Amino acid sequence: MAHTLAVLDIAVGWSLVGMITVMVAVVSAQVVLRYLFNSSIDWADELSRLCFVWSIFLAIPIGLKTGAHIGIEMVSARLPMHMRRGVARGVAALGACLLLLVAWESAVMAWDQWDELMASLPASAAWFLVPLAISGVHGALHLMWQTFTGEKHLDTSLPAE
Repeated sequence: MAHTLAVLDIAVGWSLVGMITVMVAVVSAQVVLRYLFNSSIDWADELSRLCFVWSIFLAIPIGLKTGAHIGIEMVSARLPMHMRRGVARGVAALGACLLLLVAWESAVMAWDQWDELMASLPASAAWFLVPLAISGVHGALHLMWQTFTGEKHLDTSLPAE
Protein backbone atom coordinates (compact mmCIF):
# COMPACT_ATOMS: atom_id res chain seq x y z
CA MET A 1 0.00 0.00 0.00
CA ALA A 2 2.90 2.37 0.75
CA HIS A 3 4.28 1.88 -2.76
CA THR A 4 0.87 2.45 -4.35
CA LEU A 5 0.38 5.64 -2.34
CA ALA A 6 3.86 6.88 -3.26
CA VAL A 7 3.23 6.30 -6.98
CA LEU A 8 -0.20 7.94 -6.73
CA ASP A 9 1.27 10.94 -4.87
CA ILE A 10 3.95 11.40 -7.54
CA ALA A 11 1.36 11.17 -10.33
CA VAL A 12 -0.86 13.69 -8.56
CA GLY A 13 2.11 15.99 -7.97
CA TRP A 14 2.98 16.04 -11.66
CA SER A 15 -0.68 16.47 -12.57
CA LEU A 16 -0.79 19.51 -10.29
CA VAL A 17 2.26 20.96 -12.01
CA GLY A 18 0.59 20.45 -15.39
CA MET A 19 -2.75 21.91 -14.36
CA ILE A 20 -1.23 24.97 -12.73
CA THR A 21 0.98 25.49 -15.79
CA VAL A 22 -2.05 25.33 -18.10
CA MET A 23 -4.02 27.66 -15.82
CA VAL A 24 -1.23 30.27 -15.67
CA ALA A 25 -0.58 30.06 -19.42
CA VAL A 26 -4.25 30.42 -20.36
CA VAL A 27 -4.88 33.31 -17.95
CA SER A 28 -1.69 35.05 -19.09
CA ALA A 29 -2.63 34.66 -22.75
CA GLN A 30 -6.12 35.97 -21.96
CA VAL A 31 -4.71 39.07 -20.23
CA VAL A 32 -2.31 39.78 -23.10
CA LEU A 33 -5.05 39.36 -25.69
CA ARG A 34 -7.51 41.56 -23.80
CA TYR A 35 -5.21 44.45 -22.98
CA LEU A 36 -2.91 44.51 -26.00
CA PHE A 37 -5.14 43.30 -28.81
CA ASN A 38 -8.65 44.03 -27.49
CA SER A 39 -9.57 40.39 -28.07
CA SER A 40 -10.14 37.35 -25.91
CA ILE A 41 -10.32 33.58 -25.82
CA ASP A 42 -13.92 32.45 -25.28
CA TRP A 43 -13.05 29.35 -23.29
CA ALA A 44 -10.17 30.76 -21.21
CA ASP A 45 -12.18 31.47 -18.05
CA GLU A 46 -13.86 28.08 -18.01
CA LEU A 47 -10.64 26.15 -18.67
CA SER A 48 -8.71 28.07 -16.02
CA ARG A 49 -11.55 27.55 -13.52
CA LEU A 50 -11.58 23.82 -14.31
CA CYS A 51 -7.80 23.58 -13.79
CA PHE A 52 -8.13 25.53 -10.53
CA VAL A 53 -10.84 23.19 -9.19
CA TRP A 54 -8.83 20.12 -10.17
CA SER A 55 -5.63 21.46 -8.59
CA ILE A 56 -7.36 22.32 -5.31
CA PHE A 57 -9.06 18.97 -4.88
CA LEU A 58 -6.09 16.90 -6.02
CA ALA A 59 -3.85 18.71 -3.53
CA ILE A 60 -6.04 17.87 -0.51
CA PRO A 61 -4.74 14.27 -0.10
CA ILE A 62 -1.16 15.55 -0.31
CA GLY A 63 -2.00 17.83 2.63
CA LEU A 64 -3.45 14.85 4.52
CA LYS A 65 -0.28 12.89 3.91
CA THR A 66 2.05 15.63 5.10
CA GLY A 67 -0.04 16.75 8.06
CA ALA A 68 -0.47 20.21 6.55
CA HIS A 69 -4.18 20.48 7.36
CA ILE A 70 -5.32 22.05 10.60
CA GLY A 71 -5.92 19.61 13.44
CA ILE A 72 -7.76 20.42 16.64
CA GLU A 73 -6.22 18.52 19.53
CA MET A 74 -7.92 20.23 22.45
CA VAL A 75 -9.24 16.96 23.88
CA SER A 76 -6.76 14.41 22.54
CA ALA A 77 -3.73 16.35 23.83
CA ARG A 78 -4.98 15.78 27.38
CA LEU A 79 -5.23 12.01 26.96
CA PRO A 80 -2.50 9.50 27.80
CA MET A 81 -0.30 8.56 24.82
CA HIS A 82 -1.84 5.10 24.23
CA MET A 83 -5.33 6.66 24.15
CA ARG A 84 -4.16 9.44 21.81
CA ARG A 85 -3.03 6.84 19.31
CA GLY A 86 -6.40 5.09 19.50
CA VAL A 87 -8.29 8.35 19.07
CA ALA A 88 -6.05 9.33 16.14
CA ARG A 89 -6.69 5.99 14.45
CA GLY A 90 -10.44 6.25 15.08
CA VAL A 91 -10.59 9.77 13.67
CA ALA A 92 -8.55 8.69 10.64
CA ALA A 93 -10.93 5.77 10.06
CA LEU A 94 -13.97 8.03 10.36
CA GLY A 95 -12.36 10.55 8.00
CA ALA A 96 -11.64 7.79 5.49
CA CYS A 97 -15.28 6.68 5.60
CA LEU A 98 -16.49 10.24 5.09
CA LEU A 99 -14.10 10.79 2.18
CA LEU A 100 -15.31 7.58 0.54
CA LEU A 101 -18.88 8.86 0.95
CA VAL A 102 -17.86 12.13 -0.74
CA ALA A 103 -16.17 10.15 -3.53
CA TRP A 104 -19.25 7.99 -4.06
CA GLU A 105 -21.73 10.86 -4.07
CA SER A 106 -19.62 13.02 -6.37
CA ALA A 107 -19.22 10.08 -8.77
CA VAL A 108 -23.00 9.57 -8.77
CA MET A 109 -23.56 13.28 -9.41
CA ALA A 110 -20.96 13.32 -12.19
CA TRP A 111 -22.63 10.31 -13.81
CA ASP A 112 -26.02 12.04 -13.62
CA GLN A 113 -24.69 15.30 -15.10
CA TRP A 114 -22.43 13.81 -17.74
CA ASP A 115 -24.71 14.87 -20.62
CA GLU A 116 -24.68 18.55 -19.54
CA LEU A 117 -22.12 20.56 -21.49
CA MET A 118 -20.02 23.49 -20.31
CA ALA A 119 -20.97 26.87 -21.69
CA SER A 120 -17.83 27.53 -23.72
CA LEU A 121 -16.08 24.16 -23.99
CA PRO A 122 -17.32 21.06 -25.80
CA ALA A 123 -16.94 18.96 -22.66
CA SER A 124 -19.18 17.72 -19.88
CA ALA A 125 -19.82 19.99 -16.91
CA ALA A 126 -19.36 16.86 -14.79
CA TRP A 127 -15.60 17.31 -15.17
CA PHE A 128 -15.92 19.78 -12.28
CA LEU A 129 -17.11 16.89 -10.05
CA VAL A 130 -14.60 14.23 -11.08
CA PRO A 131 -11.75 15.63 -8.95
CA LEU A 132 -13.93 15.30 -5.85
CA ALA A 133 -14.24 11.57 -6.47
CA ILE A 134 -10.52 11.20 -7.11
CA SER A 135 -9.62 13.30 -4.08
CA GLY A 136 -12.02 11.37 -1.89
CA VAL A 137 -10.51 8.00 -2.79
CA HIS A 138 -6.92 9.26 -2.65
CA GLY A 139 -7.48 11.00 0.70
CA ALA A 140 -9.26 7.95 2.10
CA LEU A 141 -6.26 5.80 1.14
CA HIS A 142 -3.95 8.08 3.12
CA LEU A 143 -6.28 8.02 6.11
CA MET A 144 -6.58 4.22 5.88
CA TRP A 145 -2.79 4.05 5.92
CA GLN A 146 -2.80 6.14 9.10
CA THR A 147 -5.57 3.96 10.57
CA PHE A 148 -3.79 0.65 9.90
CA THR A 149 -0.21 1.68 10.65
CA GLY A 150 -0.71 4.43 13.23
CA GLU A 151 1.96 6.39 11.37
CA LYS A 152 1.59 10.01 10.44
CA HIS A 153 3.06 11.18 7.15
CA LEU A 154 4.49 14.35 8.65
CA ASP A 155 6.47 16.62 6.40
CA THR A 156 9.74 17.40 8.17
CA SER A 157 10.19 20.52 6.04
CA LEU A 158 7.20 22.17 7.77
CA PRO A 159 7.95 24.17 10.93
CA ALA A 160 7.32 22.32 14.19
CA GLU A 161 4.67 23.58 16.55
